Amino acid sequence: MRSILRKQGISGPPPSFLQGNIKEIKNSQSKAVKNSSTNTHNCVAALFPFFEQWRNKYCQVFMFSLFNTQILHVYEPEVVREIATCTSLDLGKPSFQQRERGPLLGHFILTSNGAVCTYNRKVLAPELYMDKVMGMVGLIMESIKTLLNSWKSMIEKDGEIVDIKIDEDVRSFSEDVISRACFGSNYIKGEEIFLRLRALQEKDCEYIPTNHNRNAWALEKDVRNLILKVVSDRKESSAYEKDLLQMVLEVAKNIKLSKEATDNFIVDNCKNIYLAGYETTPVPAVWCLLLLAANPDWQDQVCNEIFEIC
Repeated sequence: MRSILRKQGISGPPPSFLQGNIKEIKNSQSKAVKNSSTNTHNCVAALFPFFEQWRNKYCQVFMFSLFNTQILHVYEPEVVREIATCTSLDLGKPSFQQRERGPLLGHFILTSNGAVCTYNRKVLAPELYMDKVMGMVGLIMESIKTLLNSWKSMIEKDGEIVDIKIDEDVRSFSEDVISRACFGSNYIKGEEIFLRLRALQEKDCEYIPTNHNRNAWALEKDVRNLILKVVSDRKESSAYEKDLLQMVLEVAKNIKLSKEATDNFIVDNCKNIYLAGYETTPVPAVWCLLLLAANPDWQDQVCNEIFEIC
């Protein structure tokens, strides 16, 4: 892989035997922590200083290694756009994701390649267009009210100055929104599923039957059984709800798969919906709250803009 990229004019930091560029990454991060400043908003340079160093040395496109895995880093928007729109079925997700994180990610859109990935994107993408997302504003508002009420009750109980763990609360808010969007009226059961997914997210899973791996396999089985129980209850009640689970069920009904393959399709897509939204939503939300807290004048500007629009 490295020799093929080198022939195309792409270079990068030379890897060491077995570890690749792990040692360089750790050294760069430790130096960045010592020299870090709280007055900068450039979080990328603070968290990934090695990328900036390598871009300055090897230009905007370079390769590096994590152990025996070769990674191509692309920092040119035009090239990224071209890669994103590439229709070749040979360009897709790395195989190690499915091998190492299969119990968590499943075998569909987050890890699949080729025709399977293309089909899944075609099925899921229309359900996440802006008009569909705007239809979820009501349930998002319900979750926001729950979060704000919990903060208000803490302030009333402990006084004006309260220590609130924003990160954990916003993650719970994100989890609640996804549960409502995915499972509708069964969102409480959805939250139970996502708690197990969060626990599974913290575990790496290999094939060796150690206690750690057995716990991961048990969590995977629990998640699968809970999702299929919600599906069974939905079918028995003959209820029709306009949520993401209903969309997945309708797609599964129209494709000709065996019962086991259909169950895998439903379970893996529910996992993917959770994982795709869980981390991406709270991180920018927490960062936004941090910047607003650090800049009180921005709060007034945001309030004025909201009043103008609403």
